[in-house]
Amino acid sequence: MIEGLFISASGMLPKSVRQEAIANNLANVEVPGFKKDNMFLREMREQMKTQSGDYPDWRLNRFEGAWTDHEQGKLRQTGDVFDLAISGKGFFALQTPAGIQYTRNGNFSKNDLGQLVNPLGFQVLDQAGATITIPDDFESPIIDGSGTVRVRDELQGEDTVIAEIQVVDFPELYDRNAMAQTPYQPPLRKGGDGLFIPHPATIQVPAEGMELVQGFVEESNVEPVVEMVKMIDLYRSYEAEQRAIQVQDATLDRAVNDIGRVS
Repeated sequence: MIEGLFISASGMLPKSVRQEAIANNLANVEVPGFKKDNMFLREMREQMKTQSGDYPDWRLNRFEGAWTDHEQGKLRQTGDVFDLAISGKGFFALQTPAGIQYTRNGNFSKNDLGQLVNPLGFQVLDQAGATITIPDDFESPIIDGSGTVRVRDELQGEDTVIAEIQVVDFPELYDRNAMAQTPYQPPLRKGGDGLFIPHPATIQVPAEGMELVQGFVEESNVEPVVEMVKMIDLYRSYEAEQRAIQVQDATLDRAVNDIGRVS
């Protein structure tokens, strides 16, 4: 009977962790460029062990790790000349106090120094790894699909190239062998502020086949209805495990205090 309590409790632990991930996804549904998180469970490994005749570790917590779904979200038009969306693969590079980090959130603006920055104030980097400064005389830069930033002299009718936005990609994100190791050594780790931090061994390459779209931002790839259904399903499953523990506890109480009573 104690073993039954242990089994029920071990089933509740991964459900609690998954619930937290789903809640975080829903909380960030309106954040541009946000990528939803999912959980790796141990069911696949347990099935492989069972098929081979080995004894499954069902007593252990079946939560294996988290992984981020990098599926592209829809592009939403904002009309802001500093907003950028990546159509295709790739990430913007940002200079942060902790080093260079990456994002799909192209909700940029111009700070007091004329630098192109993200909502947290981190500078957007160009191909040379330098910050991008928009001259004070030009309020509306022109950014083409390749990331080239131009400013236009209306009097002269001439464009001047001032930078080329850096967009990098990480091939391991799409490699099946690398993806199989994601719970243990993810190519990109999501930081607390939503930015992506690459593993030191992760290979970085210039993004190919992508296009930057000015005046748009990429929406999060969270589907609220799907996440809500998952949350309700998990809640009911968690409740079932909880009721199973209560029933077993009541049975133990009766076995100890009633059946086992010496008259």
